[in-house]
Amino acid sequence: MLKQLFILLFALITDPNKAWNRLAEKQEDRRNEDFYKSYLYPVVGLIALLSFTGTLFALGKFDVQIALKIVIKQIAVYFGGFYLASIVFSEWLFPRFKEGKDIHLCERFIGYSSALIYAVAMLKSLLDWPFLPLIVFYSIYMIWEGVVNYLKVEEENLVKCTLLSGIIVLFFPVALEFLIERLLPNMKI
Repeated sequence: MLKQLFILLFALITDPNKAWNRLAEKQEDRRNEDFYKSYLYPVVGLIALLSFTGTLFALGKFDVQIALKIVIKQIAVYFGGFYLASIVFSEWLFPRFKEGKDIHLCERFIGYSSALIYAVAMLKSLLDWPFLPLIVFYSIYMIWEGVVNYLKVEEENLVKCTLLSGIIVLFFPVALEFLIERLLPNMKI
């Protein structure tokens, strides 16, 4: 299962056109059970696990309490960011470019569009590279490919849909992390 997850993450990041086409051809179950079990839960679980181990080893002391706080923050940021982005995308943005509302399609699109954000979160929990978070702006290109190949938005709406989707995908995890760190200052190492 993890091997398939890493293959999908790698494909979405390195060759988004091909990956989105494969995802579009794949028949997803209507209620996203397979999406949750094979993609979203393992990705957020890996982020939490890597944050836990990274925090323990980065501090130089074995402080489980701080590591657990960071895990809780990471789960809240990435699950909360995913759900908020999915709801905003489904209720506000998706009906502007497609017929009707489809929360399940929007959840899959937001989840797969966030692949680079998830990968950066995994790396950031293990490595202390100051410019690593800037890589997430490549997500705009990944989202473009998803809008074209997965959502199949009409050509005159491609740029608008891509930019607004990118803002939604990038904004919510950052906003939640900022909010958690301001409201709960002890959640930051």
